[in-house]
Amino acid sequence: MGQFSLNNQIIVVAGGSQGLGKEFARRFYQNGSNSTVIVVSRSRSKLQQAVREISGEKTAQELTDGLQLASGQRKILFAPCDLADYEQVERLHGTLTSCSLTPTMVLLCAGGSHPGLFKDLKGSELEMGVKVNYMTCVNLAHVAVRNWPSTHLIFFSSAAAFFPFIGYSQYAPVKQSIKALVAILRQECAQQRVSCVYPGNFDSEGYVLENETKPAITKEIEGPSEAISCEKCCNRIIKQLQMGYDDVTTDFIGWFLMSTDMGLNKQNNVSIGWPLLWILGIVSNLIIVPIYMLICKFQLRKWRKSTQKEM
Repeated sequence: MGQFSLNNQIIVVAGGSQGLGKEFARRFYQNGSNSTVIVVSRSRSKLQQAVREISGEKTAQELTDGLQLASGQRKILFAPCDLADYEQVERLHGTLTSCSLTPTMVLLCAGGSHPGLFKDLKGSELEMGVKVNYMTCVNLAHVAVRNWPSTHLIFFSSAAAFFPFIGYSQYAPVKQSIKALVAILRQECAQQRVSCVYPGNFDSEGYVLENETKPAITKEIEGPSEAISCEKCCNRIIKQLQMGYDDVTTDFIGWFLMSTDMGLNKQNNVSIGWPLLWILGIVSNLIIVPIYMLICKFQLRKWRKSTQKEM
């Protein structure tokens, strides 16, 4: 189990062309020493733009078969790949191997939410939710476990995995599946460090798009939640990983919601104040959660009546 460091790493950042993935790529490249960063996503143009912005160079270098890299320098490369396509992920592995690059860290940041009522979502949007939020994650993780057994895997789920509610049918169930996958991998891959981040709201391109389709009732139940910057979110995650925590939240509400998920079947939870989380979880599930769920039921009943009047 290696200690988290920005230095002397070979990092693959899935979803590294924008948002939190891009911020992590920036942090490793600008603050790390002797580290190689490979940013991966579907869009070649977005990857090129991201690498140019991070490096400050006019051109961006693509990862290609047999590429020779000078040692002792910080480097950032891009690799277009649809991570939801397993064959493309295997080709990415082949390219890394041909370049003598064995990742020491894989950040599984790819994902995105399209809020909306279940009946109003298109079949293509539901399918995209599974592909973008789960298949991109499970495919790369599978290749990593099979070929890079010492790699630190860092999954990105969501605080919504602890408390799914109306409007997130395309997103929350899939993020819960990542939480389950992490629990299983910690049992099967004891030699690897497996971390999982449960971010709250953070300001990114995806967050702006999310708010465009988010139903009013979703906003009401979610409550006022100011989105922190990608930079601040990244800082909090790095700090906790460096402290040795592997179940990471980025705000108090995420930490509190994680406490309600603590139980006898929780495997290897390593998070800030976990003994307090366990006690708080017992108290919350006995007292706080039932009261809050009554409030949610009232909000939903009020919303249903208003929508019936509009029909």
